[in-house]
Amino acid sequence: MKTHFRSIRARACLCFCLGSACLSPPASGATTLTVGISDMGSLLSAAPNGQPDGVLGNLLVEIARQEHWTLKTELCAWQDCLRKLRDGDIDLLPAVSLTPDRTAFLDYHQTPALQTWTQVYIRPGEGIRTIEDLNGRRLVTLAGSIEYSYLETLLPSLGVRTRLMPAETLTEGFQQVQAGQADAVASDFFFGNATAPQYGLAATPIIFLPSGLYYATPKGRNAAVLRAIDRHLGVWKADSDSVYYRILTRWDSPRMRPADTDGAPGYGPAVLAAAALVALIALACAGCTRYRARRQARRLRTAEHRLAAVLDQIDDLVCIEDGDRRCRYANRPFREFFDLPAAAPPETPDPDADLDPPHAGGITAADLPALERGERIVAQEQRPSPRTGRTHTFQSVKLPLRDPDGEAGVFCTILTDITARMQAEELARHNAFHDPLTGLPNRILLLDRLEQTLPGARPEAGCSAVLILDLDGFKKLNDSRSHAIGDLVLREVARRLREHTLDRDMVSRVSGDEFMVLLTQLGADPGTGAQRALKIAERLRLVLASTPLEPGEQACVFTASIGLTLLHAGGATAGDAIREADLAMQRARQLGGNRTVFYDHTLQTEFEQRLWMEKDLTLALNTSQLAMHIQPQYARDGRVTGAELLARWTHPGKGPVSPALFVPLAEETSLINHLTYWSLDVACQALLDLQGLDETYPVSVNISPKVLMDPGFGEAVRGLLKRTGAPGNRLIFEITEGVWIQDVEATARRMRELNRLGIRFSIDDFGTGYSNLSSLMRLPIFELKIDKSLIRNLPDDPDSIAIARLILAMAGQLDFWVVAEGVEDEPQADFLARHGCGAMQGYLFARPMPIGDWLNTARRRRERPGS
Repeated sequence: MKTHFRSIRARACLCFCLGSACLSPPASGATTLTVGISDMGSLLSAAPNGQPDGVLGNLLVEIARQEHWTLKTELCAWQDCLRKLRDGDIDLLPAVSLTPDRTAFLDYHQTPALQTWTQVYIRPGEGIRTIEDLNGRRLVTLAGSIEYSYLETLLPSLGVRTRLMPAETLTEGFQQVQAGQADAVASDFFFGNATAPQYGLAATPIIFLPSGLYYATPKGRNAAVLRAIDRHLGVWKADSDSVYYRILTRWDSPRMRPADTDGAPGYGPAVLAAAALVALIALACAGCTRYRARRQARRLRTAEHRLAAVLDQIDDLVCIEDGDRRCRYANRPFREFFDLPAAAPPETPDPDADLDPPHAGGITAADLPALERGERIVAQEQRPSPRTGRTHTFQSVKLPLRDPDGEAGVFCTILTDITARMQAEELARHNAFHDPLTGLPNRILLLDRLEQTLPGARPEAGCSAVLILDLDGFKKLNDSRSHAIGDLVLREVARRLREHTLDRDMVSRVSGDEFMVLLTQLGADPGTGAQRALKIAERLRLVLASTPLEPGEQACVFTASIGLTLLHAGGATAGDAIREADLAMQRARQLGGNRTVFYDHTLQTEFEQRLWMEKDLTLALNTSQLAMHIQPQYARDGRVTGAELLARWTHPGKGPVSPALFVPLAEETSLINHLTYWSLDVACQALLDLQGLDETYPVSVNISPKVLMDPGFGEAVRGLLKRTGAPGNRLIFEITEGVWIQDVEATARRMRELNRLGIRFSIDDFGTGYSNLSSLMRLPIFELKIDKSLIRNLPDDPDSIAIARLILAMAGQLDFWVVAEGVEDEPQADFLARHGCGAMQGYLFARPMPIGDWLNTARRRRERPGS
């Protein structure tokens, strides 16, 4: 009998910690293995000779002996061991639990070496018996372990505010609890039970996280090692006299013995072990009636008391009922949940007396036929607690318990409370498909809804539309007013979009300051649907811009660029619809923002053109496709006063590409840096070539504002002039008026830095941008270039006349040199000459030409007699 109940106690421990194995992917074989060893007491340690010790160490040594492996050990803290395994610094690590995130970088064998669980240990008298008792307490667990990750997610989901304290080793955790630096420690059951008495700590009823222990290797390595481990474990576990059980006996840990895994398909070992345990309890209870002898009854009651004490400490609800569904046994969690009277003491004279009222358990009349046929019933149930009124979700197992004659006299119900797990899973599902800041659906959920809304999926739904909304200037607001203000703005935008759309529509935050709205049921006619969608988009735009948000002292006014595309029968796929709406939104931003743009096919054409231009322009750099042309500038008397260098691109397949297309594209990408430095190289060489022909007029080069304000630009120009020997005083940088809009002082400092190298500055396209006299007078300007749009209507248009005369008068007053661009006929040239324009550039005098052609012209001019 003593041996009988010892076996029962072993099964009681194992039935609640058996995990499931998973298939492990292959890894490369090895004959010499570096094994990470983290001190886990009798579970795993290092022997004096340096070899792995403890249960898992001895098993590995025996496998290595039979496989002729050489083992090298490396001692390390658990988190360091795991990191070294992930980085491939060690080949094998024992005692690793299997988790989904670890399978991304680790491989496992299939059969777990041991089954374990986690238990909480405290100083006696701390009063911690449930998870809720950990509220406000300090709980230590192993850094980097699955226990730490599990508790980090579980406790907040239950509303339990526990301070988690990571420890490098579990021994350190037990020491902290003993010293009062922590209130409790969560530890592997085997290590905890062996270690707790050394520090005067006691185990609590809090048990969780059943899991298997495996040997793990780095991802994609040592597949042969894992297969060998599986092969040996499979053979050993099937033989009760094998070395596997001799090692368990050597370490005096019968609780480590794995439960019998034979059973009906579809039911895990935990269910079968639990069934065997409760069957023995039932037989013990029934034995009270079969054996009236006083001594035997006393021994049975003692065993029953011990077994009941074990079952009272577990979290599962256990109840045994007879054929009339009268409760014959219920453990403490079951009684507390259903608010039942306390169990009768073991000395109860009549063992056949009911412990509780009838029908207190989980067996229903509908369950009885299947149970009487010997079947097991596994289901998920919801049960309300009479004590708290809250409904809990349980995983239930119902099974018959047979007496020695094979009769199913009683039936067992095991209820595992999975409410917290279900809530955590529901929260995880919600977070996977919703934006945490605004609570709106995220891109994944919107795409799923969009796929269901496509006309091909639901032809009867008619037209729908996709709207992409991007906040104008949000990054500037976020950077200048703090991220907290930015988050407040995003939440307010989400609120307004929800309030001004219908319940059948979906508002989503897809990234940063970008929102997406799916509008549905806009009508069967595409024209009507487009009008309705545009009307809604405009309403949303006005709603955002109309009312400022006032966080703190300064109000925030936010506008949006909106792109819109229509879905209708025969229309685009989900990906096409989002791409079209995004192209329309980008066009709205290019047009200045705070507007709605409806997608049309010209946007797609422009987008495709931009794609090939960006790719091919990258390939064209440093090839003959790119060439620099020169256009001279003339005084009215025919003297050449300067020249401008102009980049030209001849595509091998598409011919000449307009600078109006590829220069702005280069401005938006890093290509402008390559283009600018290439232009400067060509300009320096052109200056030297012209100097050799006694042509000493300046050469102008267009400089991007982005490149001009680059911190290293000044030094780069200095190095270029020194390397080439080109005269900096004959180099003019043409910049646009918008270059100083952001920071006039910073622009002036950069220009003065380049002035010291002799370089002068010209304001290109003057009269069309943002210039004001105040900014102009603060900059070291040498030259103004009147934009050709102001020259085109001279000398007939009164407005053009007035503007040109005003610019020329102002330039004369401020002592600026003036060049007029785009001069194409004599009347224009005569007007400009009469009003003091210094130089003119345009087709009237010369078209842009390759630099070599211009140099040849200069040579011929020099060779003419009298030149």
